[in-house]
Amino acid sequence: MMRKGHLPCGGGRPTGARGMGPEALSSPLRHMHLGCGMRRACPCWAALVLIVLPCALAATGIDPRKVSVLYTGDPYPGITPYLSMKEDAFISVTPVQASSMHYAGITSEDIRKAMRIYMARSYDDYVNKYDVMILSDSNRGVFTSGQIFWFRDGVLDHGIGLLMVGGYESFGGGFNHPSWAGSPVEEVLPVLVPQGLVTWVSGNVRIEPVKYDNPFMASLPFRPTPEYMRIGTDGNFVIQKEGSELLARWISTTYNDPPCYVTWEVGKGRTFAMMHDWTPGGGYWMSRWDYYRDFAVNLMLYLAGRQLPTDYLVVHEYRSAIHSISVSKGLLMSLIDFVDSFGGNPREIDSQIIVLNAMVAESQEYYLDHRFEEALERAQLAIEKVKEIEQLSVRIKNQALLWVYVVEWLSVTGVSLLAGVVVWSLMVRRRLYREVRVTRLKEVM
Repeated sequence: MMRKGHLPCGGGRPTGARGMGPEALSSPLRHMHLGCGMRRACPCWAALVLIVLPCALAATGIDPRKVSVLYTGDPYPGITPYLSMKEDAFISVTPVQASSMHYAGITSEDIRKAMRIYMARSYDDYVNKYDVMILSDSNRGVFTSGQIFWFRDGVLDHGIGLLMVGGYESFGGGFNHPSWAGSPVEEVLPVLVPQGLVTWVSGNVRIEPVKYDNPFMASLPFRPTPEYMRIGTDGNFVIQKEGSELLARWISTTYNDPPCYVTWEVGKGRTFAMMHDWTPGGGYWMSRWDYYRDFAVNLMLYLAGRQLPTDYLVVHEYRSAIHSISVSKGLLMSLIDFVDSFGGNPREIDSQIIVLNAMVAESQEYYLDHRFEEALERAQLAIEKVKEIEQLSVRIKNQALLWVYVVEWLSVTGVSLLAGVVVWSLMVRRRLYREVRVTRLKEVM
């Protein structure tokens, strides 16, 4: 099932046309690290990572440790797993708008534009670029018939993972959207899409995990059952295919406990059907789960046949740290623009952000090599660096605003002095007034 040149689940070292094994890429970096004898993040060493790694990858163009994902449907706007994938070093993700109902509707023109810009130009381009294909509430009508065949053949012949996520434009569809029943994609899905029958599991239906020892399920804390599963949601009604593996089911006597998470080894690839949405509104409670981003990233690794993390606590802490750094960097960039607009000099902040980026890059190297504790250690150092940069930014901001404060003080003081002089002149000295003399009325004779 493994694609040529990719890491198998067992963590073996592949060779092949798509790229060198991880040792070939990381051994020069490890040599430098051991030669320096450093245990803590060093800006010099980390900066070299940014220089040497692209050179090492230039021979192949693709880092075989990463999973290349084509996310179609509802990657943005709002809360979606796309943001989590974009932040994660394991994932290289391309977003394509293909859902007309996401967040109250995307125009057909925007969808056509996204398809023109981001969609693969040919089948060869598709199979050579991507490891996983996501159809998340993707409308069947926006794809050509040829592209739909790509999705099937990519799984069967090239081991590309395929994920379909529930919604009104997935599986059997709803609100007059076209169904995926009878399509080439259905042939490789682990479920059958019913035609002319019940197509929706309505209400807040509880979800129950049933296969805890599956590698994907074991990579996440499904014990105790997460809150989003206990609260429940709604989603697509499907029928499990023979030979597929049921991971979780709806608990509903009305629908006879239909499947909710199902996976299947088919051809050279692996597919996954998730019957509820993972974006608000159907996925609102799921998006509040602490392990929401871990679910998305681990699922991509699972579908690509890569090694999954075994210590989900450490990995979760690392990913949370990287997310925190990403948010802080966004705020710092806004502050730099603010300082620059007032004529301040943000060069010192820029140089420190370069050091921060090098520290993050170093942590990502350990992360990609599955050395998660070392990756976490360096991510925590990067967080401390963020705090230092924030303090530096406040100081530079105050320096930039000093003249603003001075001008403001001078303006207020000047107006106050002028007002005082005027009041004193008019009301105290009375310089503009002449004293009234006492006169006596003369008798008129």
